[in-house]
Amino acid sequence: MEKPRIMIVDDTPVNLELLHKLLSAHGYQTAAFTSGELAWQALETSAPDLILLDINMPGMNGYELCGRIKKRDDLKDIPVIFLSGMNEMVDKLNAFHTGGVDYITKPFQGEEVLIRVKTHLKIRQQQRQLKENFDALQKLEQTLEESLETLKKDEEAGRMVQFKLLPKNGVMLGSYEFTHFLKPSMYMSGDFLDYFELDDKYAVFYFADVSGHGAASAFITFLMKSFIGSFRTSYLKKIDRVIIDPAELLGRFNQSLIEENLDKFITLFFGVLDKSANKLIFANGGHFPMPFLCSAESSRQIIQKSIPIGMFENTVYSNLVIDLPEEFSFMIFSDGALEIIPDDNIVKQLEFLEQLAGTVNGDITNVIRSLKLDMPESLLDDVTIMLITRRRTK
Repeated sequence: MEKPRIMIVDDTPVNLELLHKLLSAHGYQTAAFTSGELAWQALETSAPDLILLDINMPGMNGYELCGRIKKRDDLKDIPVIFLSGMNEMVDKLNAFHTGGVDYITKPFQGEEVLIRVKTHLKIRQQQRQLKENFDALQKLEQTLEESLETLKKDEEAGRMVQFKLLPKNGVMLGSYEFTHFLKPSMYMSGDFLDYFELDDKYAVFYFADVSGHGAASAFITFLMKSFIGSFRTSYLKKIDRVIIDPAELLGRFNQSLIEENLDKFITLFFGVLDKSANKLIFANGGHFPMPFLCSAESSRQIIQKSIPIGMFENTVYSNLVIDLPEEFSFMIFSDGALEIIPDDNIVKQLEFLEQLAGTVNGDITNVIRSLKLDMPESLLDDVTIMLITRRRTK
């Protein structure tokens, strides 16, 4: 490690010699100058770690030299210790006012000089270390800000792609109207839904919620859409009928996620509408809260408990079939909706959602307003809603 460099400025050669021998004997490098002018010239080319400075010198005195040093950004942090025979309080105050860090009265004791030098060199080293740490922290913060900005742009692009994959709002599939609402907690959502007409007999819809948030969870929704799309193609090409067998489709998707080892699971409600018979065939892959089916006569949850997709190998799912009322509204919420209801009791939360579903009157905007989802506040979790409405045909 390089030895600390100490500049000694004193117009008395004897003092310079004494200090040089004392400091050199204890491992310090020294540079001695007999005037303030010579010392200032040397400072233009090389900065020491500490300066021992006399006050009374012909020409540029110690106060003036110290004042110049403290006005220079590249020199101002060098500690200056005054050594002087002037012992009045006003002399010491002037020394500190001009920027000195310490004051030693002549005739000086060697041990005192060494202790003061060692102390201020240690303080100087600590200041340098703090500055280095601060500079490193600023660079790290700048790098982090740049990374976050890049991530933000990537997620903004990903969000645009994800929203383009969502179906159109207000679509009529036969006599059934489909509307939806999705508000992500981040730029990309772990929630996803889709609905489409398969043929003259069937319409298909599904509602999914991937564990977690952000890009990793959104990736699973892309994978799911592709997976379901492949079965849609197989059905249209008359290769198989898995797309209209929700339980079989959930089982195969479960096995696919297990094999991919993505460390994610997904809740998935998959439904098939038999339009000619006005029936719903569905399987629930752990989705909660369960959907609400409301008509003029009644309002109830469609309950089917099961395990989320991607948690356990060889999970078996089952189909349920229900006859639908001639007029009804069928509403599904993601679990993020529960978190924005101002009540910690899950039973009361579900009652609140059921009441909302029963009063929607085919208009999802009523639900959005009631849950205050039209406000700009950010959410702790993604909130998604799907509404299927069928009205009496004239």
